[in-house]
Amino acid sequence: MKTTFHLAAFCALIDLAAFAQGTPSPAIRYAVGFKGEIVATQTVSIVQADGLTTISSSFAADLPVFVATHHYSEQMSASFRSDGLVERLGARIQDGPVLTVVSGTLQANEMLQIVRTDMTGVSTASVARADYDFHSLILYGTAPADFLPANRPARVLSIAAGRVVPVAIQTITESDTFERQHLVSMHLVWTEGARTSHSWHPERFSNLPRRYVRQTESGEFTFSLLR
Repeated sequence: MKTTFHLAAFCALIDLAAFAQGTPSPAIRYAVGFKGEIVATQTVSIVQADGLTTISSSFAADLPVFVATHHYSEQMSASFRSDGLVERLGARIQDGPVLTVVSGTLQANEMLQIVRTDMTGVSTASVARADYDFHSLILYGTAPADFLPANRPARVLSIAAGRVVPVAIQTITESDTFERQHLVSMHLVWTEGARTSHSWHPERFSNLPRRYVRQTESGEFTFSLLR
């Protein structure tokens, strides 16, 4: 049963990618750093079609761990309406031997049905729009002022985890120099439990995060926008 679900969920990711082809958009690329080394290039696409915005991201890397390597890869995608309602989502995370596959589809009652499979088995959950403020991929290409809620902590629909998680977000206005440009950036500090991540969003770069430091169970990744 698990193998069948893995294939079905992976097909859902393919469907999302096909959907995103509706309106061509240039690929956005980030250098992925881990322990001081550039280990991969992340590709991000943002496509608008049929009243939906689809954000997709993916990368794969062999991470240096002591004298060995640890394979890590992720594919994530979310399609959502202008009011933030997620219609479809998909994720496939390979963390060494651990595979997590998540798929979600909006039902007729406007409940998002999410199916997740991992080493513990298969679980299904229903999430209402009122249960989350925004989803975890929205930081790409969306001005923080357009998605950050007033409540603390924010309720974030994690595409990778397939569940809503509480995230405390601190906003700091900063300015720095990048490629001889003076950039005013919104610096977001994301705190989820014991992990703290950071992202910097210059208005001049269409609010794309110029740099994003993300903490996961595998360690700390640094994403740097390639221009």
